[in-house]
Amino acid sequence: MIIDMRLRPPLKSWKNTAQFTEGTGYYPSRMGFPRPLSVKSQSVDDLLKEMKEADILGVIMGRQAPRPLGIIPNDEITEVMQQHPGRFVAFTGIDLRDIEAGVKEIERTRRIEGYRGVSIEPGASFTPMYPDDRALYPIYERCQELDLPVSITISGMLCTMVGNDLAYGSPTPVARVAKDFPKLKIVISHGAWPSVMPMIEVAFMRENVYISPDLYVNGINMPGSQEYIKAAKSFMPDRLLFGTAYPSRPLKESVVAFREWNLPRELEEKILYRNAARLLKLE
Repeated sequence: MIIDMRLRPPLKSWKNTAQFTEGTGYYPSRMGFPRPLSVKSQSVDDLLKEMKEADILGVIMGRQAPRPLGIIPNDEITEVMQQHPGRFVAFTGIDLRDIEAGVKEIERTRRIEGYRGVSIEPGASFTPMYPDDRALYPIYERCQELDLPVSITISGMLCTMVGNDLAYGSPTPVARVAKDFPKLKIVISHGAWPSVMPMIEVAFMRENVYISPDLYVNGINMPGSQEYIKAAKSFMPDRLLFGTAYPSRPLKESVVAFREWNLPRELEEKILYRNAARLLKLE
């Protein structure tokens, strides 16, 4: 089995967002990525067929962001997990406009079967923030206490899609968070692309930082992708994670594109399954 660390099903609240509708803000279309058939049909059943074909377990990353990204209620994520047991796990999406309420939401969802972490997107929030903003520290502190990994989505693309400055896509502030919370496992979704080398610098310095480049490492011709693979081959074989960023790319196509790297079998198994399974406590 393969664990996909960034997969968003066509839930009711997601269907009218940038991920599931074409538009000038939808960046994968600029890169020539094919659209999954299940995106065109906006059908969870079609997605499940594609997941089965690709042998994928999906990690649903919750999202609480302004349009065109959108707010996805965690209860919708809970519903799809309960309707299709064994196909999904999830990271609780937190609305950063109310940190106290966000901590309470972590407490609520952690008791629901399937939730394995917490998802925040500071640079693409309603009020943009850097990951080391002290206002976020109660979230980090509670997740460290509960041994819940935190996904911090860092991507200049997402920042600009909601009208925020590209500077919020820098991974450098993560180094301070990782230092201040040394027992907190931090997943950088989207791998901070295109700031690849600064991201690798942070991961080199802080062993509690994991990189999940998803669509930016699935293919040997993506600029910067080679550096993620070099890092996995050298100092971080246990901290690189696979993801598709569905609906940005089809599942099976993403797996095939990743395997173009022709990695040693043990390393490929770590990236496609074992690293995430350990992080999510699935084994």
